[in-house]
Amino acid sequence: MRNDSVYGLHNTLLKYGLAVILGILLFFSTIGQTMAEEHADVDLKVIDEKASLMYDLVKDGKYEEAKQLHEWMAVHFPSVSFDDYAMNTNQMSELFRAFDRAGESVTKAELSEQRRIQYIFAFRLAVDAVISKENPLWEKSAERLLLSLDGIEKQVKQEDPEAARQSFQDWQLQFEMIRPAIYAGVEEKRYMPFISYVRYLDHHSGWVESKDAEEVRKLKSSLHDLLSETEEQSSADPSLWLVMMSIGSAIFVSLTYVGWRKYKGEKQRQHLRD
Repeated sequence: MRNDSVYGLHNTLLKYGLAVILGILLFFSTIGQTMAEEHADVDLKVIDEKASLMYDLVKDGKYEEAKQLHEWMAVHFPSVSFDDYAMNTNQMSELFRAFDRAGESVTKAELSEQRRIQYIFAFRLAVDAVISKENPLWEKSAERLLLSLDGIEKQVKQEDPEAARQSFQDWQLQFEMIRPAIYAGVEEKRYMPFISYVRYLDHHSGWVESKDAEEVRKLKSSLHDLLSETEEQSSADPSLWLVMMSIGSAIFVSLTYVGWRKYKGEKQRQHLRD
């Protein structure tokens, strides 16, 4: 009887020990898999898909789901390999800033619904501008902005400065949604003439009094040229880009990521001070 009790106790301890060992093995296996996933490179096309989904969620008012999606991207975005994309430091910085603004749209309830959608859509367009060298999505929005300038030109010629000024302010709000995409996907020397005219009209109100609407026509012409140059750029020899990207790509990405983390840290400290 006593031997049976001892045997039963040993059996119980053995089963318990095996269960503990199995649990430990399962735990470390899960941790290892999670760490591998977190450190695995993520293709920018995956980020593009997530950004599109996040935009749809925000449009439907599903901010909590969109926030979770942004948190996933915050973990994986730094591991994206940019070796396949011809981006300089300024372009990458603009992409990271658009990502941070997208984060604000899903976390700051005090933002208006229009502003939240604007931030998310701007990030969506910025990512697409990097991976879609031919026919990026922002061009469609730019074409609509080009048509809107026709209306502003007409208001100026009709000597209605107040209506022209209000229309231009509305136009700028729409422009802000594509600006990050232009900065991230286009070389600075190609978009600066257009941006210069936008800034000029923004800081100098005298153009609304000009009956010939010359400044508006210049803005239209510069935007048209930008769209035309973007189409021509898509036919450039890709071998040149491959050579440029292969030189110092690891250092380039590392420095940009450090700058991005510093930027986020400063924003968090500023938020705490406020």
